[in-house]
Amino acid sequence: MGRQSRARLEQRRKGGPGQPRGWFMRRRSRWVAAGIAVLVLAAGGVGAWQWNAARAAPEPAPRFNLRGSSGKTYTLDDFRGKQEVVLIFYMGAG
Repeated sequence: MGRQSRARLEQRRKGGPGQPRGWFMRRRSRWVAAGIAVLVLAAGGVGAWQWNAARAAPEPAPRFNLRGSSGKTYTLDDFRGKQEVVLIFYMGAG
């Protein structure tokens, strides 16, 4: 390549006074945009997979026998079909 050809190529790569970016920057911008698009699609796919896995029907609780403080034995079948009550106790640190 001659000097003039190299100079024109450099001028195009750097961008001229009327061009904010040359062809090299445009090409790199496209690769960056394509990379970001791939990352977004991959993250969306993983999120959808996790969401579908979390929606699966839960397995029933296994049978158990527990002895209460009064000495009576309780089983899971004793509570089937009755209202659920959840008690949560939290003791703060300190």
